[in-house]
Amino acid sequence: MNDPHTQRGNRDQYLVGLIRDKLAAQEPLLDLRHESIGDAGLVFLARAGDLSHVKSIDLGWNEITSAGVKALAQAASLKNLKHLILDSNKIGDAGASALADSPCLPQLKTIELTNNRVGDEGALRLVKSRSLGKLEFLELELNRVGKTPLTKFPDGPANTSLRKLNLKRNRVGNATLADWARTGAFAPLNHLNLGWNVIGDEGAKTLANSPTVSGLNYLGLDSNSIRNEGALALANSKNLGALVHLFMGDNDFGLQGEQALQELHLSLLIKRKLSGATLNLNGQRLGHKGLRTLAATKALGNVETLTLRNNHFDHKGLKFLLDSSHLGKVTSLNLMGNPVGNKGAVILADSGNLAELTALNMENTRITAIGALALVRGKGGPILRELNFSNNNIGDKGAKILARSENLSNLKSLRLWNAGIGDTGLLAIAQSPYLSNLTELRVNGNSIRPAGLAALADSKNFSSLKQLDLRRNKITEADLLLMPQIEKLKTLEVFRF
Repeated sequence: MNDPHTQRGNRDQYLVGLIRDKLAAQEPLLDLRHESIGDAGLVFLARAGDLSHVKSIDLGWNEITSAGVKALAQAASLKNLKHLILDSNKIGDAGASALADSPCLPQLKTIELTNNRVGDEGALRLVKSRSLGKLEFLELELNRVGKTPLTKFPDGPANTSLRKLNLKRNRVGNATLADWARTGAFAPLNHLNLGWNVIGDEGAKTLANSPTVSGLNYLGLDSNSIRNEGALALANSKNLGALVHLFMGDNDFGLQGEQALQELHLSLLIKRKLSGATLNLNGQRLGHKGLRTLAATKALGNVETLTLRNNHFDHKGLKFLLDSSHLGKVTSLNLMGNPVGNKGAVILADSGNLAELTALNMENTRITAIGALALVRGKGGPILRELNFSNNNIGDKGAKILARSENLSNLKSLRLWNAGIGDTGLLAIAQSPYLSNLTELRVNGNSIRPAGLAALADSKNFSSLKQLDLRRNKITEADLLLMPQIEKLKTLEVFRF
């Protein structure tokens, strides 16, 4: 049987050797994760010699308590340390306070204390530290903040350099939140995460009514107990004007709160996504409810380019949008990837709120020739300059409909890739007297054969054509050899086959 004293001696020798080897390497990152160095190892590290080369220390999963942190906080040679990671240890308020009061860490920017035992006192001491003048990010997820209410709070204002505070998965409730707000703890922050706590309506109202949160652009309140009253308070807050990201998933509010937060969500999205007169809301999963809220948003009145690609709405959501009286300036509309179908095409064609529309992207919207017919006969047809029906099965019938539409006489760009078109459809386009102003024609990914090429070669139209895409059709290499002989192809700026 091995002697416990011998095992302990061997372990101590290993840790001493490990720390010395790490320090001898003179690397800016000192990585001691999962080494179980404990307080004794940390005391040895603090006294081991010159640590001025160290910029980052990772001491996660090391069975460290506040006693070890106190020794580290007094290591004068850590004057250049910027990042300190102490995740998953046994550090409490005394250790956090030792860091907060340390005169040896003037360059420290981040402290990570995830999964420790820090309560309100230690957390607030760090937030209000006068010694850590450059501290920007404080990570306190999975601690004990809110467990024991304080009767006496640390003096002074919050550290003006602090920007990001994570209190996720603690025990923060309404009373704790009110106390922290009164102490000014949130004043310098632009990022505050309070997710997975026990905050209710009163806590939400505290945040909404506190001028100390006016600098926040990120607020996380997921998985709390906020109902309609709290949701409405947040949605109507005059102190959250800088907010860009608000996360409220898994709370207890109903339709009223959901609608108010949806409106706030849209306003925040628009704040982030609006660039000049272009509003790009691609991939935001707005759905029908989001489209209805967007339609009522006055900011839409200044938008000229509106792109809504992949937002999970069909013709019903499109109807909400197109009933909006704020679409008067929209000249370009992108509906790509939303299954609006032929019903959506009919609704779009009948809308009188898109009088200035010149560019329409209906790629992958599940329309057929019927939808194409509705759109080219609609109210906006005569001024369209760009039209994309790609990745829809409009077929040769749809191509013929486009070719026969006088409403498309001003069209410059026509995209019909993967649209089920063959030689008959391309022949109709090539012979159309209304599509003679095209500068771009994309018909790649169809079933066009040499007869389609012949139709292009024989056409008297397309004198303005600059871009032509014929890739992935049923054209052989032998057919391609004929292309240089087609005179009109020689003037193209872009020719892909």
